[in-house]
Amino acid sequence: MNPKQVLVVDDEVEVTSFFSYFLKAKQCDVTVAHSGKAVRQLLAGDFPFHLALIDLKLPDANGLELLSAIKARQPACEVIIMTGYSTIKSAVTAIQSGARDYLEKPFDDLDSLEQVIFSVWDKPGGLSDELAETAARFGIIYTAGSPMAKVLSVADKLAKKAINVLIEGETGTGKELMARFLHGVSARSQHPFVGINCGAIPESLLESELFGHEKGAFTGAVKERKGIFELANNGTLFLDEIGEAPPLIQVKLLRVIETGEYMRVGGEQTLKCNVRFIAATNRNLEQEAESSRFRADLLYRLEGVKLTIPPLRERPNDIPAIVHTFLEKKFGGACRVDPEAMTLLQHYEWPGNVRQLINVVNQAVAIHDCAVLKPEHLPQPIVSGAGTPRDKTAGPPAVHHAIEQEAVRFVQNVIGQIGSVDEIDFVQLLGRIRRLETEIGRQVIAKGLAETSGDRELLSKKLGISKRTLRYILNEKD
Repeated sequence: MNPKQVLVVDDEVEVTSFFSYFLKAKQCDVTVAHSGKAVRQLLAGDFPFHLALIDLKLPDANGLELLSAIKARQPACEVIIMTGYSTIKSAVTAIQSGARDYLEKPFDDLDSLEQVIFSVWDKPGGLSDELAETAARFGIIYTAGSPMAKVLSVADKLAKKAINVLIEGETGTGKELMARFLHGVSARSQHPFVGINCGAIPESLLESELFGHEKGAFTGAVKERKGIFELANNGTLFLDEIGEAPPLIQVKLLRVIETGEYMRVGGEQTLKCNVRFIAATNRNLEQEAESSRFRADLLYRLEGVKLTIPPLRERPNDIPAIVHTFLEKKFGGACRVDPEAMTLLQHYEWPGNVRQLINVVNQAVAIHDCAVLKPEHLPQPIVSGAGTPRDKTAGPPAVHHAIEQEAVRFVQNVIGQIGSVDEIDFVQLLGRIRRLETEIGRQVIAKGLAETSGDRELLSKKLGISKRTLRYILNEKD
């Protein structure tokens, strides 16, 4: 058996010497390079490598650039990125760009190091079939070539790392399923997975839910109660709708993440916890932080790595597999979908994503008690294609377009009146624009309240926001 050809790229001699010794002991042939220039010279010689270990930061090159160069010249060469903790986000970008995995410096755990490197040959070509089967166990269904496949590939690698994960995605895309997948394939899988919806619990009770309370801590606290930090110890804590967490809870969460310590409500004893945090939100928390609606320091702690789940409208080819899997599980295959009906399901935009798709199919089958789900069994909006976000994605609605055009003209007019940028206070200008954004939001909500006769729950659903967000925009206290 011919030895594997391995390229090790790092500007630190100690690192290349370590890997030369380590890999040669495993019957590999090792070539060392200490710069991007040296790597390009090696690639120009067309000498084939089976594996390249590349440091993310070199004096004359970026590891991502070298990754692209290697994949362009030698597509079959697997690449593993070497990185420090501070550049893990870049390492994840590398995986999304074709790297097989990443290794964190320093290399303290040799068993883990060996497992990552030699899994390249133990399971060549990735884990597509096995990964799909594993994901399906947690309710995540996708097909080859789906945008979800790339997300799952990254998630599978992140799951085994000791790093917090922030999951972003629209309502109904399956953020909790992704969190359960991350836990289920991690080293913590034998320990508890505990989840809490930060937007579904009143602020007055959320602190007690998180940290627990002592007997007599407040009216109704008739006995000591463990919080979810205690219940999730050594496992995974899933903070769903983290964007809804009130400011006081955000502060306390930050302290626990930083120190691993907390106290029960009404308690005096400091308790310790060892949990992995996975948070989820349907908001853009970076924008929320910029607008001071979410603590930036908490975002940095939670966003060790960010995973964004694609909406269902971006993966219509997954819809047949999702529907068939659901029907098989719920009805034992006693019902199937007519091809024309399936086409309608694939062309609908699903603002509620997978959750809405499953509910529609389930209700249609239950109401019509049919062995074959046909177009006439589906709700009229799906048959007609009306009332879906397709109108928004295919081209902005007239009202949106008019507002955008007016805004562009306004900005161009303002900029045209500026003789020089020295004449403006840029920070103040952006602040005024943000206040204008808030005022527009208030005007839209005021109009919506008039249309819904003041029904805030209905209006929140229409606008796709929470009631807490609605109150915030109106500058009302909870």
